[in-house]
Amino acid sequence: MGSSSWHGDYASDDYYDMVCSATSIRWNAIAYSDRRMRMRIMTKNSMDASSAQYDKCRSSDSSSNSSCNSISENYSLHWCDHNTSSLLVDFVAQGDGLLVSTSNAQNESGAFEITILSGSLVARSYGIELDMEDTYGVALGSPHQLIMTFGDFGTRVYLDGYQVFSCATNIAPANGAVLSSDKSSLAQVTRLASYDSPLSSTEIRAQYNPPVPDIEFAASSLAIADVQRISHLETGSIYTRMRVRGINQKGTIFAASQCGKEVINLSIDDEGILYRVFHNDTWINYRASGTQLGQWNDGNFHDVIIRALRGAVDIYVDGFLELHQPGQYFFNRGEAGEIDSVSIGQDSYGARLFGEVRNGGIYCYPLSDGQIAALSHREELTTTALFDKGFEGAVSYRIPSMVTTPNGVIIAGADQRIVNPNDTPNEIHFVIRRSEDGGTTWLPMQTVIAYPSGPQGPNVDGPSFIDSCMVVDRLSDEHPGRVIVIVDHFPGGVGFANAQKERGTDAQGRLILFDRQFNKFYLNSDGSVESDSADDDMREESQRYHVDDDGYVTYNSRRAGNIFFKEGTDPQESLLTARTSYLVEVHSDDDGATWSKPRYIDWMLREEWMKFIGTGPGCGIQLTQGKFAGRLLVPFYCCGDNPVMNASGAFISDDGGETWRRGECVFERQVNIANFEDNDFVSSESVFVETKDGSVITFFRNQNHAGLIGKAISHDGGQTWEDIDYDHAVPDIFSQPNAITLPDNDNWNYGDASDRVLFANASLMRPYRGCGVLRYSDDGAQTWSRSRCFNPYHYVYQCMSVRPDGDIGLLWERETAGVYYTHITRSWLGIE
Repeated sequence: MGSSSWHGDYASDDYYDMVCSATSIRWNAIAYSDRRMRMRIMTKNSMDASSAQYDKCRSSDSSSNSSCNSISENYSLHWCDHNTSSLLVDFVAQGDGLLVSTSNAQNESGAFEITILSGSLVARSYGIELDMEDTYGVALGSPHQLIMTFGDFGTRVYLDGYQVFSCATNIAPANGAVLSSDKSSLAQVTRLASYDSPLSSTEIRAQYNPPVPDIEFAASSLAIADVQRISHLETGSIYTRMRVRGINQKGTIFAASQCGKEVINLSIDDEGILYRVFHNDTWINYRASGTQLGQWNDGNFHDVIIRALRGAVDIYVDGFLELHQPGQYFFNRGEAGEIDSVSIGQDSYGARLFGEVRNGGIYCYPLSDGQIAALSHREELTTTALFDKGFEGAVSYRIPSMVTTPNGVIIAGADQRIVNPNDTPNEIHFVIRRSEDGGTTWLPMQTVIAYPSGPQGPNVDGPSFIDSCMVVDRLSDEHPGRVIVIVDHFPGGVGFANAQKERGTDAQGRLILFDRQFNKFYLNSDGSVESDSADDDMREESQRYHVDDDGYVTYNSRRAGNIFFKEGTDPQESLLTARTSYLVEVHSDDDGATWSKPRYIDWMLREEWMKFIGTGPGCGIQLTQGKFAGRLLVPFYCCGDNPVMNASGAFISDDGGETWRRGECVFERQVNIANFEDNDFVSSESVFVETKDGSVITFFRNQNHAGLIGKAISHDGGQTWEDIDYDHAVPDIFSQPNAITLPDNDNWNYGDASDRVLFANASLMRPYRGCGVLRYSDDGAQTWSRSRCFNPYHYVYQCMSVRPDGDIGLLWERETAGVYYTHITRSWLGIE
């Protein structure tokens, strides 16, 4: 093999001298001792450094199309550590291709490989595939660093210093496997190393150095040769570290002109950052406004980065995405002629910034999110996959729910979607994982509610439990700390769209059953069956039936089907539940270690006009202020005959969850919620917070033409709603919102009322649902003083809870890929 490997002690002051020549880039490693870990590393004598555009930008002659076409040599790395370890891969890719694979795996399902497919990273091992579609851009010819860590937490993936993916399963290469690269691939490895322990997020960020700009700013303008090098660029990045000299000052940060006419301008003012490009005789504006006026012209240094990539312009400030807007306009604006002048710290006509550009430059390629974060020294976060594709044999997991108990145990719940990632009809179980150390480690998965699949085994026609919502009763004298879960249930073959408009339980909460002749029966709690008829023969017939806890029926002690199976799938079928939707409650009095049997509660809540009534998934609240203290609120939404005309409100319990009633829906005093046809009055999945004065605020998903999150206030403990409005600062893309209160004093308890509110939702169609943003308010959600884009890409539902240490746990989903837990620090949010 044309490679070398060696053992050495690793420390944070290791360094690698990169020696460049016209044909090769060689990594020379010098190691220093450290007792913490040992590293295995290989080096490579040459690599192809860039794509065509990247080459042209970096060439001293902008008209040259030459590139470094050096000979790549194969090399290998012997993998010795399986359970707890790290793998580092430095690479440059000009297209799709294999990065690393194992050459001596004993069976195909255990083979390990990392590849680039459709411009994004993909890892495969043990029959599990990690499709890291949010890493798009790694195959554009620029250098990147990939690190994978393996341990009891599963697998974590880092790109350019920051985590980009995780997996609940440890997919490390098998012990003794040989990792090798492919010299013929468009994706070329430049360094391969292993560590015998999983590097932490902090260690990974600390050892990564962001790339230096291809053209650094050295004066108030660029040299003509440098302008010529960038004038053709359609994609790339502009980086500036700048400040104004005092509050409310402004001016141009960066500008470019053509024949004396300004055609690009990047500026700062009271309203935020403005990037403008002149195209077809019109200025195209890209405005990043932040959360408040004067947020960035405050006299402090801020990193402002413009990135043109994938049909859009992105504006990042201090490492966080602040704007993603379609229209990829960069130095090459698609018009005749090229820019011939670039100014820094002033516009093209000499009007100077009231401040300074301390440093910056132009990258001839689009920076990755990790590279952007590294330039701003953004704090790292750590994410653990709790439920994801392939975990415990399930195809997908969705719909996070979560609480922290008074004993500090975090309970995270999800839909386990057995055979496909879709909503009902589908076989779906309700599962949880628990953490007893504040979210650092997690116990194995528990299945809380699941009915049998059906005669054919797991399939899309299996019974389902979907959309869980958790709430903690902390104030009850009878069962303090009880965790209550309400979840929707559908029998086999039934879902939201095809559920019948009928009740499935009687006034005593008993399931209503039907035989093949549509005779009506009731299921008693002891499993006996009672006829609805006064006929003696029917009463005698009903006594021959018995139903166990899983729904299996016996008739005269012989098997006779299952009441929850899809109609017509079991030859032994005898009794079935009504083919409608249900609400089920379970609870735990030991921090989620054990759970009660399912209890049907829809008979307390469902009305005759309702085709459907179900939870708003996530978390409910317990009120702590005034005469309603102790009341439990769980969000719901319902509909009449038109399934898209939803109405939301609160399930209310004043006895610790024993009984429930329905509060008014948000728009119940404006329209007939049983029969309306106006999208502007739709309110769907929602969440509640209680502010210090005892008011309850609901945020609700909606179809209003404004495209903003809905908001209403209750002054009677969630019974009725007033001040219905739409928050102009919070976009809504018709996706579930979540919000919690945060500690406001040293004696604050989890769930207490507070004017410190944290809100989260998916805020942008990219065109998929994405751009998860957290927003913080310290005035009871009247305004938002902080916002942080958590994940600019795939992000849909979420649920938050306050950790025992006062930080935040965020349980979130990447659409159908899985459900993930991230420790959000207060410092990352910019709050105390």
